[in-house]
Amino acid sequence: MTTKVKWLGHACVLLEHDGKTVIIDPWIENPKFPGDEHKPEKIDLMLITHGHNDHFGNAIDLAKQHNPTIAVIHEMSVFLNSQLGNDFGGNVVGMNFGGTYDFNGIKVTMVPSSHSGGYHDGTTMHYLGSPGGYVVTFPDGNSFYHCGDTGVTKEMKITKDLFSPKIGLLAIGGHYTMDPRGAAYAAKMMGLSSVIPIHWGTFVPPLNGTPEELRKELEGSGIDVKELSPGDSLEF
Repeated sequence: MTTKVKWLGHACVLLEHDGKTVIIDPWIENPKFPGDEHKPEKIDLMLITHGHNDHFGNAIDLAKQHNPTIAVIHEMSVFLNSQLGNDFGGNVVGMNFGGTYDFNGIKVTMVPSSHSGGYHDGTTMHYLGSPGGYVVTFPDGNSFYHCGDTGVTKEMKITKDLFSPKIGLLAIGGHYTMDPRGAAYAAKMMGLSSVIPIHWGTFVPPLNGTPEELRKELEGSGIDVKELSPGDSLEF
């Protein structure tokens, strides 16, 4: 059995396995979103790395439409419950760093990142908990690390040692996150086998990093850079 990965622009990624669809950082109104035909037909599990609008994005509208399980850091779970109301047919699961949530055999572990995380509703800035990333491990053995927004941190080595992800969904744009040099450093430190670059090309400048630069930084490492255009997918 395989796991399908589809990049929807910016940090928004779909993971599909055995009829289950996982969306991470559901900002489907991002400028690089490939079109309405790529909107998810269903969402079983929603993960949100942090509260910034370009990651939290369309979470509330998509949640009301698809009624998924949502696994997020505790403070964000409280905010989501306050916004979704009694008609929400899904389930909001609050968790925190180091914890693992088992969703029908899909294991989701929250790990730290180094960033900030306020959500602005147009009037007020809301604190939605510390930003993080996720290690998502599927029953077929495929294990993905979505870094969220972050610089390189020593915690990435701990993430490798404890959870052993092999496929990295790594931010490379720079300015707000790692650039290609930083992402290459992180990929080597974590012993990843493949990297799918995300969080690049959305706004240029300031997100100037490119997959070509990442590939150059990883020359000789044996780590495969799998560059996708928004809407493209591949299987592992």
